[in-house]
Amino acid sequence: MADELDTATKLEIYKLVLGRYRNLINEKESISISEIRQKVSPYNDFVRKLRDSMLKDIVPYDVRLHFMSAAERAMEYVRKIRTCEFAFAFWMAFSEMERLRVGTAMDKAILLAALLRSFESEDARVIVSRRGRAFVRFSYKSTPYLFVPESGSLLMGDDAMKLLSDDPIAYCFNDLVYENYEES
Repeated sequence: MADELDTATKLEIYKLVLGRYRNLINEKESISISEIRQKVSPYNDFVRKLRDSMLKDIVPYDVRLHFMSAAERAMEYVRKIRTCEFAFAFWMAFSEMERLRVGTAMDKAILLAALLRSFESEDARVIVSRRGRAFVRFSYKSTPYLFVPESGSLLMGDDAMKLLSDDPIAYCFNDLVYENYEES
């Protein structure tokens, strides 16, 4: 009968395997622009169910009256998901994030943007900076907001835009648009 490996040894073996196959994982996890936009869809079954549960006590929902309250609920939900970055490309499904309560900053940004779009925000977008940081930008009553998935902070007005002046936008997207700001 073989000896059972301890958790620390198993972890080291998993790290070896992941290190060895990092390039293959990166290749298999790459997605197209249309696929990344599709991830932000407010029509995804998971997003619809989550939206409905967040709005169950706001009936009828009116975007002009209830958007910020709904957005706060969505941000609180995303804040409860721990942030974990990988040394390789890896996309998590929303259901996996829900089950494990963990996701990358990009996964968390995509989930929040999808929820905000489901709350009828026309301008909610995932923003990716030139340094590769992910954010969610949206506006409400002409005020711009910027959500930082890593910390869970919400900046508004000039503070939101000031953060991006040090690390400019490389590209942004939602389910309807993809805009590239990097020089060709």
